[in-house]
Amino acid sequence: MKVAQFITEQLVQWGVSRVYGVAGDAIFAWLDTLGRQEKLEYIPCKHEAAAAMMASAEAKLTGRPAVCIATMGPGAINLLNGLADAYADHVPVIAITGHVETQKLGGGYKQYIPLEDVTRPITQYQATVVHPQAIGEVMHKAFVCAMHQKGVAHIAICKDVFERMTSAQIVPRLPRVASAVRPDRIEMEHAAELLLQSRRPILLLGIGARETAQSCLQLAEMLGAGILLTLGAKGILEDAHPLVLGGLGEGGSETALLALAEADLLVILGASWFPRAFLPKELAIVHVDTNPESIHAHPKLNSVTANLDDVLPLWLRRLESRRMDHAWEEQVERWHARFWEETQSITEQKADELVKPETLFHTLGKVVNEDAIIALDTGEHTIWFNRAFRGKAQFPLFSGKWRTMGFGLPAAIAAKLTYPKRQVVCITGDGGFQINLAELMTAAEQQISFLLIVVNNGTLGLEQMKMVQAGFKPFGVRLNNPDFVLWAQACGVQGQVVENVSALEPQLRQALNSGRLTLLDVRCTSPTLTERKKQIPFQAQA
Repeated sequence: MKVAQFITEQLVQWGVSRVYGVAGDAIFAWLDTLGRQEKLEYIPCKHEAAAAMMASAEAKLTGRPAVCIATMGPGAINLLNGLADAYADHVPVIAITGHVETQKLGGGYKQYIPLEDVTRPITQYQATVVHPQAIGEVMHKAFVCAMHQKGVAHIAICKDVFERMTSAQIVPRLPRVASAVRPDRIEMEHAAELLLQSRRPILLLGIGARETAQSCLQLAEMLGAGILLTLGAKGILEDAHPLVLGGLGEGGSETALLALAEADLLVILGASWFPRAFLPKELAIVHVDTNPESIHAHPKLNSVTANLDDVLPLWLRRLESRRMDHAWEEQVERWHARFWEETQSITEQKADELVKPETLFHTLGKVVNEDAIIALDTGEHTIWFNRAFRGKAQFPLFSGKWRTMGFGLPAAIAAKLTYPKRQVVCITGDGGFQINLAELMTAAEQQISFLLIVVNNGTLGLEQMKMVQAGFKPFGVRLNNPDFVLWAQACGVQGQVVENVSALEPQLRQALNSGRLTLLDVRCTSPTLTERKKQIPFQAQA
């Protein structure tokens, strides 16, 4: 068969449902093949970066390889921002791009660039296919590397190769990727001793604790420990649980800092990053991670390189003999009550006022489905979401370590395509939305329904606040926004403006229940520096 057909059939065989991309002449032959079959869905995007973000979002949701495609030169380069997100957050994404004809490699041909060199810093595997017989081996290697190393693989295929015949054989299945790490019993036992000796422990749970959330909760209950949740862990346990004290960092709670100031041990489970500036310098730490590269250098750190599935059962058995310090548990529960009151205090507003971002997210938490997927863009609204949204079992989908603006809308599109029966909400700032504004048309073309909330305060809020805090005069951060509702209507999408607090909850409920793709332009306040310091006195506590 032709290489273009082989690629398509092999992707289907390996369980790929869709590919995200933008058309270009170097992949015309493959697009022709995609258009003649129905097993592999092609999602035409408006920009290649958004296509790569969609693939990254799908991989974050499923843990399985997702695929984005583009033409040579500018098309391939445009993928890089989305691919960097997958690279930074360690999720498997396969980028397949066209390339110049084989006889033009290395020459002065238009749109030529050495793609392997360009993608190497953010890929676990990169290859250029110049012969049709190589396609099977290269695809297999790309998928296995992306899965095993949890990252990005890039395949560039010369334009003329797509139409050439190959005798490569379809491989029915990929090898199983073993994720087990051989734990060190001494490490685990030493950490267990620290837990036994601790009288005032705190647990910090990250996204890696999602699969073992109930065991982590059992550990906390046996210790009487307070629980802090990273943004990625939000929703693995209900915020309403009496041991949960909020988050840590800029989007964390004041209560978390009070608890850490009194704690004698912090146990980090499933979090590869934590804001060290917010931790007391003398606090002892136990950090469990499967990847030693994710365990931070810290003078008070006790590392355990292992799977939580191996560590937690051993710890739970050892802790059966531990005497509970009920005084600490009771203090944690008092802090939880204070944490709960924090949100109430920062969201108190009059009915006719502009909506504060914290009020928006607190209200959203009341009306959204418990298992909803929340696609977050990057910006100040992410901090307020982490502080004010009271999670139950929702799944936050965001750009973690790369933190690119523009991620929210593409992520929401991928989420709804991947899980069409689940409620999806996209939260984006007015700046982030404008980066991928055209993808609203992509969502409309796919005939999918979700709620798109635009936090509209006319500024790049996080940049403005950081400039002020650094002693600079804000410049280049003000936004001259278009009429977002008119843009939505031009795309055939329902759009509404939320003018004040009294309209917020009714319009959120109406939009969520409409069964339509709906944009809510929420006119929000921009917190002043004074308000921010009052509400987040982190640096004074660090």
